[in-house]
Amino acid sequence: MTSLLVFSDLDGTLLDHHTYSFEPARSALQSLRTFSIPCVINTSKTFQELISLRTALNHQDPFIVENGSAVYIPKHLSLRIDETLEDCGDYWLKAFGPKREQLIDLTNDQTNHYTFTRFSDMTYQDLMAVTGLDEENAKLAMQREFTEPMLWTDSNQALDQLRHHLDQFDIQIQKGGRFSHLMGKHCDKANAMLWLKAVYENQAEEQITTMALGDGENDIGMLSKADIPVVIRSPVHAPPEVPNRSDAWLTDAYGPEGWAQSIDKILSKQGIV
Repeated sequence: MTSLLVFSDLDGTLLDHHTYSFEPARSALQSLRTFSIPCVINTSKTFQELISLRTALNHQDPFIVENGSAVYIPKHLSLRIDETLEDCGDYWLKAFGPKREQLIDLTNDQTNHYTFTRFSDMTYQDLMAVTGLDEENAKLAMQREFTEPMLWTDSNQALDQLRHHLDQFDIQIQKGGRFSHLMGKHCDKANAMLWLKAVYENQAEEQITTMALGDGENDIGMLSKADIPVVIRSPVHAPPEVPNRSDAWLTDAYGPEGWAQSIDKILSKQGIV
């Protein structure tokens, strides 16, 4: 059992922002597997999107979907969990917020006040045009369970006004790379990370060191709560500021290349390689 637990964003971090390739990180991923260090995906992507991607990555560890809304734990890991989880076939599911349908209902009457387009208002062709995803992946991205992304085209002030309105329903808005995500108040990459860290500490009966890697505003919470925060340099936006964490690493390289350099660095610092 390892004392190091890695949490990684996908888009712009482990996956290239433009091509969605993880090729530069392949060797570092193999190093983590070799030393039995779990690499927990912590992403805005859906469960459906991750099925084929996890196969390509040869990913066997838990994964966190839709910006911290839920954790899926493969049953083959036999992790000891002291609470009742939802049985989802090959996985145990821990959800932190309401279902997507409630989020759509709560914003139906806001379309007359603000300028935004939700996933539920789009066709898969619309999503392809916005993201560059192919048809198959665009359809998978729309199969959400716990969040509703919006293409926000109104002002930041207007976004804050909608945030204030939704706060009474315990609903928040998290800004990501391309979209703003409607989600439950307790849905957060950091909350999900800390919950899973506690699960591993319970299993190992020792303290776990967490390393988190991300490139966007929606990664700030996760980065700020990690023992080792790593900001992955982006080719399209300035690196996010991690409050009160002067120890945060900022990679020299972009995306998966920077990701791989960071993994190699921590394995060396920890005396693992």
